[in-house]
Amino acid sequence: MPVQSDHVRAYLERIRPERSALLREMEQVAERDNVPIVEWETGRLLATLVKALDPQAVLEVGTAIGYSTLHMAEQLGRGRIWTLERDASRIEQARAFFERGGVADRVEIVEGDALESIEKLDGPFDFLFLDATKDEYRRYLELAEPKLTDNAVLAVDNVLMSGEVALDAGAQTRWRPESLEAARAFNAELLKSTRWLGSVLPVGDGVGLAARTPSQ
Repeated sequence: MPVQSDHVRAYLERIRPERSALLREMEQVAERDNVPIVEWETGRLLATLVKALDPQAVLEVGTAIGYSTLHMAEQLGRGRIWTLERDASRIEQARAFFERGGVADRVEIVEGDALESIEKLDGPFDFLFLDATKDEYRRYLELAEPKLTDNAVLAVDNVLMSGEVALDAGAQTRWRPESLEAARAFNAELLKSTRWLGSVLPVGDGVGLAARTPSQ
């Protein structure tokens, strides 16, 4: 089930600018090896946000082969990205792509379980992107919040889960019921939060976007 209607999706695909050879190769590798990466529109949104906000320190939870990381790293000014991944083979792939893309000096790959890695990092981070185990999004954010700046921006991928978050409970779905319930709860909490000014955007597979609100 697509997040957008078929004709809207087809239109957006028609107007996409030509991707670099490296991004196209990464997309092909992800499709061949069944590696979950963000959709191009999501990568473009991340790149736009990084270009506009000029963050000094980005924390990305979930590297995979580095597709979203590369989108952001290409637009960084003097900032740096700390990206968390536990799969050694994907880290090796990502590192090679970063080298070829000329952004390796802007990216620090942190190997290990994200829940443990976040606690070990100092920060402060002014941009946070979540794209790892969906059931753990809430916990990632809880651990990261003390390490974020007061004006930090949050982006979260897959919050609409192929549109299946909108289906009734008990409907047949591709996503696990536990993940769908976690996404529904996360989205509701983000929109009602007093700590974040949040929105849910039908971009890619759904992007949660929020700005941190000042402490009272």
